[in-house]
Amino acid sequence: MTAAGVAEDSGQAGEAATLEDVAACYRWLLGREPESREVLESHLALAPTRAALRRRFLESAEFRAGLPAQARAAVVPLAAPPLEIETEADPERFARLLAATGQYWSRIGEEAPHWSVLTDDAYRPERIAETEAQFYATGANDLNLIRAVLRRSGLPPRRIRTVCEFGCGTGRATSHLARGFPEVIGLDISAAHLAIAARWFAAHGIVNVQLRQVTAEALHPAEGYDLWFSRIVLQHNPPPVMLAILRAAFRGLNRGGVAIFQVPTYALGYRFALDEYLAGRIGQHMEMHVLPQPALFALAAAEGMELLEVRDDTGVIVGRPDRWVSNMFCFRRRRGRAGLGRAGGLG
Repeated sequence: MTAAGVAEDSGQAGEAATLEDVAACYRWLLGREPESREVLESHLALAPTRAALRRRFLESAEFRAGLPAQARAAVVPLAAPPLEIETEADPERFARLLAATGQYWSRIGEEAPHWSVLTDDAYRPERIAETEAQFYATGANDLNLIRAVLRRSGLPPRRIRTVCEFGCGTGRATSHLARGFPEVIGLDISAAHLAIAARWFAAHGIVNVQLRQVTAEALHPAEGYDLWFSRIVLQHNPPPVMLAILRAAFRGLNRGGVAIFQVPTYALGYRFALDEYLAGRIGQHMEMHVLPQPALFALAAAEGMELLEVRDDTGVIVGRPDRWVSNMFCFRRRRGRAGLGRAGGLG
């Protein structure tokens, strides 16, 4: 980008820019060194403040040409093709899926427990001693989200007594849920995650949480709750496992109970063929999977759930809105339907 590469920005207000600021824009925004000192001086003359300089580079043709596809395409096209996804598995192959998933999360729970919950370098083992409080503070967002969804759905949060969080990890969100609701059940597949959560709760006087481990024999070891919650968790499970977890979650709700959860529902180029997947190297890394909306809605209908809200939540799929679609759902278990729910629940 030459100094004449963008339209002149006349904004003069704000902190004065320097030649070092111009050079930094080249290195951090364009990924290269400037051509000469003369070019730096020319940019500075046309954009003398930091704000003007920033706008100049962000609006330049060179910067925009180097943007990843998501910045140009913005979102997955509405005319995107259907996906080939198998959502059911027989018991033998389902057990293999669970074993692979458990293998990875058991290992990463030992090696990098906090980072595996929020994949930010700040939460890697070598830094967690200084960032642990910040890590746990982020869980307040989940409590605020739940309260907002409940209010939009006409369900006063005070009527929720027992909350079940699936994929509670090290207790990041759980610790805040425990302050917002009388009883919390935290479920996770990693024993290491649960041990860290237990220590955090003990150290901070949190006594109203029951922690239970998810296993192949007990995929969802909880029932009789008023609210089921899961975010940035289901996506790491193959589609048949996601569907089985949600089936168990719906069945464990009290009558009138609510399920609030996030799951990716589309990804360009994604496919899941059960035998093909099992023949590969599974359980080696953090995987991302998709559960199509038709499969989810069919399950909800079969389990007597009514949809209260569906919202775009693609922001949790970091950096790829051009490829992924993620949704946050709020379902309620219908009251009074024979064979569903329990005697207790939300009146």
